[in-house]
Amino acid sequence: MAEARTNHRMRNRRYWCVAQSYRSSRMDCRTVRSWLAPIRLAQAASLIVVSLLVLPPLLVLLVSAFSSQPPGAALSFSFDNAERAFSNKYLFGSLLNSLIYAACTASLVLIMGIFLAFAVERTNCRFSRYAEVFSVIPVLMPAVTLVSAWIMLLSPRSGLFNQMYQGITGATTPLFDVYSFHGMILVGILQELPLAFLWLQPVFRSMNPDLEEAARISGASHCRTMLAVTLPSIAPALLGAWLMFFIYSFGALSVPILIGLPSKIFLYSTEIYLASTKIPTNYGAASFYSILLLAMTAVAIVIYNRLMGSKDRYATIRGKSFNPRRFQLGPYRVWVDAAMFLVVMLTAGLPILILIWNAFMPYPQVPTLDSLKTATWQNFGNALNYGPAMRAIWNSFWIGSVAGVITTAIGATVAWLKLRSDDRFRMMMLSEQIGTLPIAVPGMIVGVGLMWLFLTIPVGIYASPWILMLAYVILHLPYSIRMCASGLVQLHPELEEAARVAGASWSRVLQRVVLALIAPTLISAAIYVSLRSFREYAASLFLITPGNEVFSVVVLDMWQGGNTNTLAAYTVMVMIGLMLMLVAISVLNRRLGVRHAVPLAKV
Repeated sequence: MAEARTNHRMRNRRYWCVAQSYRSSRMDCRTVRSWLAPIRLAQAASLIVVSLLVLPPLLVLLVSAFSSQPPGAALSFSFDNAERAFSNKYLFGSLLNSLIYAACTASLVLIMGIFLAFAVERTNCRFSRYAEVFSVIPVLMPAVTLVSAWIMLLSPRSGLFNQMYQGITGATTPLFDVYSFHGMILVGILQELPLAFLWLQPVFRSMNPDLEEAARISGASHCRTMLAVTLPSIAPALLGAWLMFFIYSFGALSVPILIGLPSKIFLYSTEIYLASTKIPTNYGAASFYSILLLAMTAVAIVIYNRLMGSKDRYATIRGKSFNPRRFQLGPYRVWVDAAMFLVVMLTAGLPILILIWNAFMPYPQVPTLDSLKTATWQNFGNALNYGPAMRAIWNSFWIGSVAGVITTAIGATVAWLKLRSDDRFRMMMLSEQIGTLPIAVPGMIVGVGLMWLFLTIPVGIYASPWILMLAYVILHLPYSIRMCASGLVQLHPELEEAARVAGASWSRVLQRVVLALIAPTLISAAIYVSLRSFREYAASLFLITPGNEVFSVVVLDMWQGGNTNTLAAYTVMVMIGLMLMLVAISVLNRRLGVRHAVPLAKV
């Protein structure tokens, strides 16, 4: 009898457990459904927003390339733009010049970047503790400013180095003429070198050294280990870096405009610039040139994906942990340190010094005790009174700040939905791919595309600061997505799951858990995008109008007007402001607990 009652209680308890499990599973299903509905809507909204941002300028550019009508008129399909473009007798020469320039620049930048990244991350050189200098250079020295500074140093008539050389040796010819094809390559290399270092530094930092040690144990020398093991194991990263450097060099505008045009050396990007700016303008030809450039960029990316094939064969980091080890340079340490110091001086030290010197000089001259007597503050007054100079700084500041906030909000949304939601319909995969597409699109293509778009669709954005802000959002959206994703990866999903179990809605989880914990990353991303927007010039050249000038375009205008000393004073003032801003950002990061510098998101 007692045994029967015990069996009955156990059977009832089993039934109760099954019922509770069923009830719990139904609650879980309702919870999942309550979460899936807004998540699916958020995924769809994210895909729509990103697509509307990135795709229309490119699609309109494609349509306008085959329209015989100017922007704003009814589209009329025609091959007139293609005929005019190919009838340009300078086109193929410019294209060949661009291919040679981009290939030489990308190759030399890659070689020097490998040396810098390997020396900092894998050797005991003293410069490794100052490696963050390279992350500051692109902010303090925008492309237009850097090119202008090197012209001040190497101009055949007024360049400081050439004046010193002729004064010492009595020569009548310059030591180095920057207004030449090899001068363009030199300045292009120095312009892209900080990018190469920041791109390749994480590759060498995360590389597993076990393969190198195995090669060394087998009797291979350091050089043979580098050529047979190290470089082949990071081949995808090196090839990807070379392709991106090639694309950036091919679509660059600062070197072709400031050095190429005065020396009558035309590149492909120069043809796009001239078609859009010279009178009479030919926007149709500019669109067709831009489409050809975009097609070449797409082909380069496809070739990279085909060559890489399976990425698993290049994996060096597995489940086993490792400790990176540094090579001991021994007696070569001094030479490596000297080479690193020389690179820093070439990329930042000498350009900054020449700008400071010329900012106090009434005209370009060699530094001597006598020339110090002519020092003046007049250039700073001229810079403050120069037409749109102060308005351009304010425009660059507020437009860049708003673009930073908007870009970070979109990037954080895409990154969170991609990492945390069930991407059953591949909406977030498409959102991420479309959002990161502008990383391989030159800025001038975005500028020409937006110009055509808002001249064709009269919504009141053209000739306003908002079109510049839109261009900055499009160009820097890939950086925001990557930076926000890197911060979210460090946030374990169990924190969000705990909040959901406690009954929090998905909006409350985002507010109280996600945003609260990744706030430092979001702030860093917004500041980084704002600083990059401040120095953007390629898209701005095609979109500015009177009253909406920005800093980089005013610098170019000063240079073309021959106001070199005023330009030097203007850029020195702006660099001091940016340096103070970077110091404030560093202090803010330390207080917020950010342990890493703002990364370069071009990966």
